[in-house]
Amino acid sequence: MTLPRNLANTTEADLLRLIAMQVTEGTYLDLKRELPRGGEAGRHEFLADVSAFANSSGGDLLYGLDEDGEGRASAIVPLDGNADVEARRLQDMLMNGVEPRIPGVQVQAITIAAGFVLAIRVPQSWAGPHRVKTNQHFFIRENGRKRQLDVPEVRGLFLRSENQAKSIRDFRTERLGKLLAGEAPHRLVPGPLLVGHFVPTQAALGVVQVDPVPYIQNRRLPVLGEVIPGSRINVDGALVVRNPNAQGTHGYSLLFRNGYFETVKVITNPDGNGGSLGSIAYEQQFIGLLDALRAEYERLEIGLEMTCMVSILNADNVELGLGRDRAFGLPEHQGRFDRRLLVLPDVLIPGESPSAKGLRQVFDLVWQAAGLERSWNYDEAGEWAPRR
Repeated sequence: MTLPRNLANTTEADLLRLIAMQVTEGTYLDLKRELPRGGEAGRHEFLADVSAFANSSGGDLLYGLDEDGEGRASAIVPLDGNADVEARRLQDMLMNGVEPRIPGVQVQAITIAAGFVLAIRVPQSWAGPHRVKTNQHFFIRENGRKRQLDVPEVRGLFLRSENQAKSIRDFRTERLGKLLAGEAPHRLVPGPLLVGHFVPTQAALGVVQVDPVPYIQNRRLPVLGEVIPGSRINVDGALVVRNPNAQGTHGYSLLFRNGYFETVKVITNPDGNGGSLGSIAYEQQFIGLLDALRAEYERLEIGLEMTCMVSILNADNVELGLGRDRAFGLPEHQGRFDRRLLVLPDVLIPGESPSAKGLRQVFDLVWQAAGLERSWNYDEAGEWAPRR
C-alpha cells in the first residue's frame, strides 16, 4: 500500500493506514523522522536520497514518519513550523543541488492534528542520470537503501536515459512520416496540417497501458476546438474524428495504448489559398485541449508532467493570422513560415503548471518560427491575455 496516486489528495488517514499495515521501507518508500538539517551534511543526505529515487524507479520520501528499527512504519512524528516555508526550502535545495534538474518532483505538505508531514514524490527520470552537486556523486536506490554508483553503472544510466529520449523522438518521426505519406488513421481533407504530440513522462518510461475499449461509448477525448464523445478503436488505441464526411475530416485525435497522444487539425482558408493559423484561435484550442487531456490523464491515474511537440506540415503555405496587426507596418516576412516541414523543439510541461502557462514556450516557438519575438497573447505577468 502506498500513498494516493494524486499526492495532493493525501490525508492523515492515508498515513495512519501505512502504520496500521506496517508498510516497510523499500524500493519505492523511505521514512524519515525529521527534516534534513545540520548544514551541508543534512543537505547532501537529502539530495542523495531524492536523486537515488530519480535514478532508480521513483518513489515517495516521507518526513515526519518514524519506523520501528526494521523499516516498518510505526508512528507519525508531527513536524512543527511553517509547512509552506519548509516545502519551499526543500524545493530550493533540489533546484540548486542536483544536476540536471529532476523533472516532476512534487513536495506536498500533509496537514495533521498536531502539525504536518512532508511528502516528496520523485518520478523515475528519463532526463538523468542525476548527480549531487556537493560531491558530484551518482546514487541509486537498491534494497530499500541508496548507494553510490560506480563508473560502469553511471554509463548504463546514461544509455537508459538516451534510449528513452530517443523513443519519444522516434515516435514523433514515425507519426509525421505517416501523415506526410497520407497514412492518417482517417482520411483528411486537403490542406496543411497542425500536429500536436503529448507524451506523459510516465508513459515515456513504458509503465502506462490504456484500454481503448471504454472510449467507444463511455469516454470523451479532445480534438483541437472541442471534446467529442463516441470514439472508435483501432490497433493503436482510441480514435476520435471531427465531423467526418465523404471528403474526409478536418481533424482527429488518437490516444495510444501506451498513453501517448496525437492531435491533428487541417489548416484551411476560405479563399483556398494556403491556410491561416489564427494567432489567438489555435492557442485557445491548444489550451482547451490540454485542459481536457489532463483531466483524462488524471482519471487514468497518469502523471500530468508531459512533453509537448508541435509540428506544421506544408507550413510554407501557412501564415500566422495576425489580423489587424498587419496594418501596423510589419515586414512582409513576419507572420509567415519559411519551410515546408516545421518541426518545433519539444517542450516539457510541468504537471503543476496551469495549461496556459505551461504552453507559453510552445506558443513562443510558433511565433518565432514566423519571424516574431514571442506570442503577443501573454501580458507582462505571463498570463494568457489575447489581443483583440
